[in-house]
Amino acid sequence: MKSFILTISLLHFITFFALAQDKKTEADDHYKKLEEKYKRLKDSLALTPFIPAVSSVIINYQQIEVNFFTSLISTNKYRDDHGQLLDINARQTYLYNTVQVNYGVSKNARFNVGLNINSIFGRIDQDRNSSPFKVFGSDATGNSRYARAITSIGPRVGWRPFKNNYNFTVQSSFSFPAFVSTEDENILGRRQIYFLAQFLYNQPLSKRLFLFSQLSTQYGFERDNAPAVFYTPVSVYLSYLIPRKTILFALFNYVPVFTKNDSWTYNRYITQVGGGVQYQISRHFLINTYYAANIKGKNYPDFDSYNISLRYISLKH
Repeated sequence: MKSFILTISLLHFITFFALAQDKKTEADDHYKKLEEKYKRLKDSLALTPFIPAVSSVIINYQQIEVNFFTSLISTNKYRDDHGQLLDINARQTYLYNTVQVNYGVSKNARFNVGLNINSIFGRIDQDRNSSPFKVFGSDATGNSRYARAITSIGPRVGWRPFKNNYNFTVQSSFSFPAFVSTEDENILGRRQIYFLAQFLYNQPLSKRLFLFSQLSTQYGFERDNAPAVFYTPVSVYLSYLIPRKTILFALFNYVPVFTKNDSWTYNRYITQVGGGVQYQISRHFLINTYYAANIKGKNYPDFDSYNISLRYISLKH
């Protein structure tokens, strides 16, 4: 009888262990599929955050400029290959942070050098109705995943190519990936070297109305686990000055994405509209905040974007 009871108990234990393993395997498989799906979507989002109303000017000789950009983007939907908006059975949220330091090295105020430091907080929640603000916390249960890291660092330059034209500037930078673990890379995106060039033109339309246009080209170099990618965003900002310290602006962004596998293909894009306000706090500080929403796209997450930036500039020498 004792042998029979022990045998039955052993069978129950083996069965329970096997079922637990099966459930774990199913959960792992579900997570891997989710992770692969979002890694592909995340790779659409390697654009460097940039708010031209804050940092489009070339500073004077020996001046110091510090810009801090933060951008919260979140979605539980994406646009497929036909541009149809589909639900995602999860919520994807990212918090981008960029610290940018510039220094004026030209006595005629035509050349700046500087440094960019980029970090990302990323979160994939299995609950699609979860709050985007959970990206600020590190707790993750079930199939939810969270990661944060300094993702890249690199030099930058700003240049005013025409001596008597203060409206047109060129800015460019290299971005070199920092160490990110393989597990975190699955959440935060693949590590690549990026080169960014931005062509900026500010056209006054009246004493208070300004049209700002920006053409960017960003190239991500091919790596073993990532194809080469090329972004060419076009942005237009219409700004209105409310004397003396406030600027209201509307924006339009179009971001096409070209990817090289066997050959270059144009397979992703997004179109955004939005608006915001900029306020000059003092001679040293100004703040800029805006909201942007995706209105059309293909093979791209349907993110809402909330952006805040703060600029410090030293006084002229």
